[in-house]
Parts: sequence; C-alpha cells; structure tokens
Amino acid sequence: MKEILYRAFLIAILILPLSCATTSNVKESSWVKEVPTIAGIYIQDYMVTVTVSKPFNYILKSPDPHLVVIELPDVRNGFFNNKIISDKAGITEIVPSQIESPSLLTRLEIFVQTPTVVTPEHKDNTLIIRIKNLQPASSSLSEISADEGYVIGDEDVLQLSVWGNPELTVEIPVRPDGMISFPLVGDVRAAGLTPQKIKVLIETELRKYVKEPTVSVVVKAINSFKVFVLGEGISGTVSTATTSGAVTLRRNTTLLQLLAQLGSLQNADLNSSFILRNGQKLSVDLYKLVVKGDITQDIQLRPNDVIFIPDNFEKRIMVIGAVRTPGVIPYKEGMTTLDAILSAGGFTEFANPNDVIVARKEGNEVKNIEVELKDVIKKGNIRKDLPLKPGDRIIIKTGIF
Repeated sequence: MKEILYRAFLIAILILPLSCATTSNVKESSWVKEVPTIAGIYIQDYMVTVTVSKPFNYILKSPDPHLVVIELPDVRNGFFNNKIISDKAGITEIVPSQIESPSLLTRLEIFVQTPTVVTPEHKDNTLIIRIKNLQPASSSLSEISADEGYVIGDEDVLQLSVWGNPELTVEIPVRPDGMISFPLVGDVRAAGLTPQKIKVLIETELRKYVKEPTVSVVVKAINSFKVFVLGEGISGTVSTATTSGAVTLRRNTTLLQLLAQLGSLQNADLNSSFILRNGQKLSVDLYKLVVKGDITQDIQLRPNDVIFIPDNFEKRIMVIGAVRTPGVIPYKEGMTTLDAILSAGGFTEFANPNDVIVARKEGNEVKNIEVELKDVIKKGNIRKDLPLKPGDRIIIKTGIF
C-alpha cells in the first residue's frame, strides 16, 4: 500500500510542472492573439482599405502634400513588413513599419502622386482612406502633369528623416550647385527632382548602411519658385517681389491666384497679355480668364514663367469738353457714350447734350460720329446712345453761343 501511494506521489510531482507549463503557454498564446493585427491592406484607384483583426484606433497625419501617414496604436503589422508598390491611380507605394518601444505602434506611410485631400472612413475593424486630387483638371493648356509634383530648385529648404533613426534627421538648403549633403550618403543632386524621387534615391544609397530604410522628404521652404511679371498694365507694386519684376511663389500657384496678388488690372490690356514658357507663348487668354471668368484658361504656373501685361492706354476712352471731370477712363465692354460721360462727372450746366462728337479711328482715318444724347436723357431713347469702342474720343460742346 505504501509503495502504491509513493508511486502516485511521484507521478503527481512529474505531471504538475508540465500542466503549469501548458497553462502558461496557453495564456501567452491567448495574449498574443488578443493584440489587434493588420489583416489586410487593399489598394484601389484613389483609395486604400486597411482591415485589422479587432476594433482599433488610428491617427491620421499629412506632413507633406505627397505623403499620408496612418498610425495605429497597439496594433501589430502582421505579415505586412515590406514596401507595397502600387499600380493604381493616385497612389505610388505604401511603406508599413512597426515600433515596439516605448509602446506598440504600426505606421503606414502612403505616398500619393499629387497634392491631395484625404477623407477617412472608420468603422469597427476597417479603415478606408479616400484620396482626392487637388490639381485642376487637365485641359488643352500646358499644365503640371499629375505624376510630376513640385520640382525642387536652388535655395529650397528640405527636411529629410529616416524612420527609426533620429540621428539622421536633418534640415538642409539646396546649394546653388543644386546639391544637398546627407549623412552617410554624401552629396546628392536635388535640384530638378521631386521629393518622391529624392526619397527613392537616398533610400537606395542608405541600404548600404541601414536595413530597409524609410526616408521622408519634406519641403520646408520654397525659395526657387520664381516667375517674372513685366509690363505697365498693373496698378501698384508687386508686394511679393524680391527683385523688380520677380515674384517668389511659396507653393504651387495658378495664374489667377498670382493675378489676385498683383493689384488692380484696370489699366491692363488683357487682350494683348500673354505668358512665355521656355521661350514659347502659351495659348492662354487672360481676358477670358479675368473678365469672362473662364476658368479653363487658369493654368498652373511653373518656375521662370514670364507674364507680360501691357498698359491699355491706347484703348482707353478720353472725355473732354463740357463735363465736370474731363479725363481718360478705362474702356469696358458694352460701355456707351452716356456711360463714359457719367464716369467723367456728367454734363456741366453749359453743355449741349445734342452736340456730342465721338471721334473714332478706323484704320488710318478718323471718323467723327454725332451723338444726340438729349433724347436719351429726356425721352429714354437708348437707341441713340452710341456704343463705344476702345480708343474712342468723346467731345462735348457747349450751348452758350
């Protein structure tokens, strides 16, 4: 009997640690399974869908016009450890990474082709990121292509960082020779490249020293984007100009946005204005853009564009004679003789409204047109109110003699 009890005691001693170890393993395995893990990353045209094994929270950041960052606290990246190259519209690649310290965090860097606005949709264990292109729709006019983005130039300031390597974060200007210096890599050409191209270039060089580097390139200051405004058709000064005629733009800017900065266009001959790009005239109609509101004429400006806006002096209307404030006034489409006289202060008490002459140049000759405005004023006979043409001269005679 003692021998049987002794054997049972030995068996219990042997089984108990094994049972405890099994229980411990089960608990540890259960703990691992409870941590939310990315189950899928799906890319469609202008859309990314992220699914996680359990409900989760997220943080959305956009440090660069071409970069969207999603941070998932307390979420593992699962099998998604490598860069995902996209062939879908609007998205170039997704770079996943995982941080263990000081707390668990999965980070998804989504690189987009053009400056975008991001609309997130989050429900339970699914996050949908919709990307909308902010570049204007293409037209027959020359524009920056959708995959081109901002081209870096001399004097621009860049911030470069390597994920997980804070000692490699630097803020550097582009030198006059177009180069930048980056730790471990040395001199790299930046001028003439987009931030995305610089990112790929530095990542390629860093692989000699860093395993699977993820580089972020942010344009901190734009100093190289200059356009040139010539002509005397703009009233006031160019407030953003650093030198006469040169305007430094701090972001991608359209023609209409630039014109809004320049001041009054009242004395501008918009029909004769034009834009030069690389020595070639662009088929842009500034008159249609500014006066008619035809936004199809609005284009993205590029560095070194030349905008020529001449004065419209020869097309202005001159009003002289028996008016209160004789002078020169801007011509406006649809303007009539009476409109011009009223703009000049109206008739004096000595004026003869039926003795008005409009001198109009036709070719090499000047034609005098008699206008009787008394019937227009007294009887409302607007058919006698002569429509004006650019460059007309109005002479109002007196009725004293």
